[in-house]
Amino acid sequence: MKKILLSVLVLAFAMVSTTAMAQEETKPAKLRWQGHVTNGFWSNWEVSAGFGNSYLDINTKGSDPGKFLSRNSWNANFAITKWIVPIVGVRAQLDGGQFLNYSPDASVYGDNVFKSPYIFVHADAMLNLSNWIGGYREDRVYYAIPYAGFGYHATTFTKDAIAPKNGEYAFTAGLLNKFRVCKFLDIELELRGWLFPQRDLAPQINESGAFATAFSASIGVAYRFNKRGWDRAYTQAEIDGYLAAIADRDNKLTDANNKLTDANNKINDLDNENDRLKKDLDECNKARKAIKPAKTPETVVFFNFNQSTLTGYSKATLKNYVAQVKDGDEKLTVTGYADKQTGTAEVNDRISKKRAEAVKSFLVENGVAAERIDVQWVGSSEAAFAGDGARINRCVVIR
Repeated sequence: MKKILLSVLVLAFAMVSTTAMAQEETKPAKLRWQGHVTNGFWSNWEVSAGFGNSYLDINTKGSDPGKFLSRNSWNANFAITKWIVPIVGVRAQLDGGQFLNYSPDASVYGDNVFKSPYIFVHADAMLNLSNWIGGYREDRVYYAIPYAGFGYHATTFTKDAIAPKNGEYAFTAGLLNKFRVCKFLDIELELRGWLFPQRDLAPQINESGAFATAFSASIGVAYRFNKRGWDRAYTQAEIDGYLAAIADRDNKLTDANNKLTDANNKINDLDNENDRLKKDLDECNKARKAIKPAKTPETVVFFNFNQSTLTGYSKATLKNYVAQVKDGDEKLTVTGYADKQTGTAEVNDRISKKRAEAVKSFLVENGVAAERIDVQWVGSSEAAFAGDGARINRCVVIR
């Protein structure tokens, strides 16, 4: 029993040390496998238990070994597994059960069935063939996992055993078939064989051969706990490209922010300039209101009786007037008059019109814009100078 306990401790220590070393080695730069990286130490663990059949295969010369089915007995196992990457894992398993066999020498031991209880504790290296060949997939239902391992095999250690207890180191290999039920539960069908020195067997079924082989088939369940999936790993080229894209985006964002800042500054400058112009306009409007508008000069041009032709005196008067208003923009009203004392109303209306048009023509010829001049005539219906004589009302008044 001391050898069994020692072996269990050695195997457990080897498994944990291997896993821890694998994890520590990946800390500086995580192990990449087909686009995935290793997880933390407490991720991707499984515990499993199963129950099935065990069979011991030995030569039994000189005696009927019994029918095949009559040499099968029970088997139970418990295991804990740690997956390091999606295709590589390590497992520690405790396997126990019973062998049924017949003596190789019936003359000495008889033809009775010999029951040999056994315990097999071993550590295994696991290879997830499905993930290796088909790539890691979260939605995969079936996994084929071959494995190989080494451990300690002991038989005949109970009080009902047929011989004193015995134990040897053994090699094992098998195929674990996993069927995914949900993200944390698998159904397992395990087929395993192991090889150990035949001297481990009781003398009743030991022919002193070199090795004995045993086989088992079991079905069970596995519970997957903590982090169960695998994270994607990015190549250095992808990382560099991603970082370059981020840097480019940051540069563009910085440029955009700078342009936005410049635009805001220009808007502020324009707002300030607009405010200044508004103030200037307000001041100009105030100043304009304060300035009294200049009064347009007025003058009178006189005509001879029944005439609309400008006299030399009249032209001199108009030239002096043009000098005053030529460069201005004020509207000028030229109004023609006739006296009441002579002529009919019709004649007076016609002659007052001609007198007004003659004055306008002179003004235009001497540089006053035509559009500034508004021509009117009133004939003898109105007097330019009320109460005065006929001669003074034969005129044109410019206002």
